[in-house]
Amino acid sequence: MMSTGEQIDPRRYLELVHALAEGGNVKAQHNLGAMYLKGLGVPRDPAQAVAWFSRAAEGGDVFSLHNLGTLYLRGIGVAKDPEAASGCFKRAALLGDARSAHCLGALYYEGLGVPRDPARAMIWLARAEPGVPEAFRAEVSQALELARSELDEAALAYVEARIPYPGEED
Repeated sequence: MMSTGEQIDPRRYLELVHALAEGGNVKAQHNLGAMYLKGLGVPRDPAQAVAWFSRAAEGGDVFSLHNLGTLYLRGIGVAKDPEAASGCFKRAALLGDARSAHCLGALYYEGLGVPRDPARAMIWLARAEPGVPEAFRAEVSQALELARSELDEAALAYVEARIPYPGEED
């Protein structure tokens, strides 16, 4: 057992994380993806980050799904692909990730990777609002108000009545 203040050898840590990731541990796969994305203990390699985040996402890791969505949206380590980004954000949002629901709502509002649809934007933004960190709450509220402002009274009532619970399809 390590005593307080003792540090693990970075090479040994990388070996352990890599072995766990290769063995199918999704948290290790996510961590390895983050290490490659930021160049922590390994050369910065966004393509390797995408590969490890993809493996973790296949195992249902919502953080990796969200990160993949961001990488596809920005074209980091992969070709820019807003459709793939929206798919990643939707999968993570359906697993309860508020940040991904916010991103998906923004994509529907802007029409990036999905058809422009203020009603769907409002649904996803409403899902996101209670779960996003305080730092993003004002941004989500503002986006939600923009989406609401584009809907007439009848459409707004219909959309608000059908805002699904987390895990339901839109």
